[in-house]
Formats: sequence, C-alpha cells, structure tokens
Amino acid sequence: MGVSTAGTPCISQPCLNNGICQDYIRNYICSCLEGYEGTNCEYAKNECHSKRSKGCDHFCRPGQEFYMCSCAKGYKLGKDHRSCIPNEKCACGILSSKSNVTLTDAKLTLQNFPWQVKLTNSQGKDFCGGVIVQENFVLTTAKCSLLHGNISVKLSEDGTPGAPLEIKIKNKHVHMRYDQEMKQNDLALLELNEPIQCGSNGLPICIPEKDFAEHILIPEKMNVVSGWTFNGTELGDSLIDLPSVYFENEKCEEILNVTVTTRLFCEKSKATVDWQLVEGSIVMAEHKGTWFLIGIMVSLPTEKLGPLYLFTKISRYSMWFEQIMQ
Repeated sequence: MGVSTAGTPCISQPCLNNGICQDYIRNYICSCLEGYEGTNCEYAKNECHSKRSKGCDHFCRPGQEFYMCSCAKGYKLGKDHRSCIPNEKCACGILSSKSNVTLTDAKLTLQNFPWQVKLTNSQGKDFCGGVIVQENFVLTTAKCSLLHGNISVKLSEDGTPGAPLEIKIKNKHVHMRYDQEMKQNDLALLELNEPIQCGSNGLPICIPEKDFAEHILIPEKMNVVSGWTFNGTELGDSLIDLPSVYFENEKCEEILNVTVTTRLFCEKSKATVDWQLVEGSIVMAEHKGTWFLIGIMVSLPTEKLGPLYLFTKISRYSMWFEQIMQ
C-alpha cells in the first residue's frame, strides 16, 4: 500500500512493474502483479533488495520464485526463512549487551570490539593489529606477519583486571600472491596454538559473502574504521573507531597515487583525527545486529582530503579463507 497527501497521486503513476493504482482520499494503493511486492510493487519476489523491510538478516540469493536467505558461520536460519539465530558459542559478529555502538557522522568512539587483537613480538612489544575470523585463526596483513619470526596474539580480557591473555602463533599463511609494491593480496592468516575461549577472551567477526559485501555493506552503509594508534613508541590501550563511508575509486587513485583494483576499495573517515592507525586496522559494517568484516587496511591515511584509507576487499578471498581454515 502506498500513502500520499497529494490530491490524485495516481496521476504520477507511482506503481511500478505494471501494478494497478487506485486513488483514495489523500492516499493510494498499488495492487501488484503476481511475482512483485512492495509499497509501489518495486520488488520482484525472487530477487534480493537491500531496502526490503523484511529481507534476509544475513545473505540473500535470487531464486526461481522467491529469494533465498542463508546465514554466517555459527547461525541457523529461522522458521521464517529470513532471520539468523546464533546456535554456537563462537557465533560471529555479536556484541555483548553492554556494548553500545551508535554511529554518527563525525563521532570518534573508543569501543573495544571483541574480535580485534594486537600482535606482539618475542620481546613483548606490540606492533600491529589483527582480527579474529575463527576461534583458531587471526587475520592480519602479509606485511605485519613478516615483520617478526615469533608472533603472539594478545587477546582482550573482557574488562577483567590483569595482563591480557597471549596465544602463540603455530603457522603463518601468507597469501601466495602477495605483492608488497602493488599493495595486492596483502593478507595473512595466523593459526593459533590453541583456540580462543569465545565470550571471555574474544569472538570472531563474520566474513560476508561477495554480493552481500559489495552491493550492500560497502556502498550503502556507514561503516566503522577501527584500529590502534601509537602512543609514542607503544600501541595505545584503546581502539580508535571512526565512522566512514565508501569513497569513489577514481578519486581515491588520484589522491593516494595507487591503482585501486577490484580487490581494493577506499573509505573516507567522517571524523577528523590527528593520529595514524597501525597496520592491520580494519573496516567493518553492522547489518541487522551482526557485524561483518569488509576490509583490512593496506595503507596509511593521507592528509590531502581528510583521513582516507585503502583496504583489501575481504569478500574477494572467500575461497582462500575456506582452503586454509577448513
């Protein structure tokens, strides 16, 4: 049903896809043909639309008659075939009820997300960031993974006093096509000696499917760029979280003097800051209560047009993740 305050709204032909418009007093109703739905019959029932009010909680794929929903790791599809219900202790992308993240255009926050970790060398010095993508795997940049031979992951203690928990790295899986000069495939998965204890020491963030990430999360959301900054020569204690939006590839190339390939994208922070985020910082997006990883930083921000960041597009590496983390 469509509603309008105009006198005869059907004159403007608001009903799409051959829907039939009926004028009422100060409103109108669209009667949709079979296979279409929405206020103005704008949605085909078998296609995925991000603005559909009762769409999928997580992932959507077109079907023959109706679109089909699926869920990230650790979730099951609800009886309505749309909602995603956590069914594992390590279900990804969930913030605790005491965490309250409100995104505004230019507000900097200090929210410690449970999936973000520090990388520490054998001398106990923190040098890069990383993100938990499975209970026994942390994602960072290839560059960070190659800085030191012996690396540990420093986990959150969820507010518990005392030293943070550290877990040693068992294996480094640097992407086989990593190209430092071209900033391509700058990824490494660090395999932990032992799995994290989900809930008390951290949680994984969700990895999105390609279409969901590139058509909904990256271009349509206000995202969060998050990472640590250096406090002198040490990494600070709190994460810096910056609201950000997608920035056009052509303009980004001109400003950063890089080639933005299909495996890279740019984000522009909406907040003005004086710090530089460390390597291994991330950009993530929240969708219907679940947080998804969409990029990991491969370059530092420029001063030419506010904080501008270049990221590796995580959604282009789903097969690589599966091969290593299976």
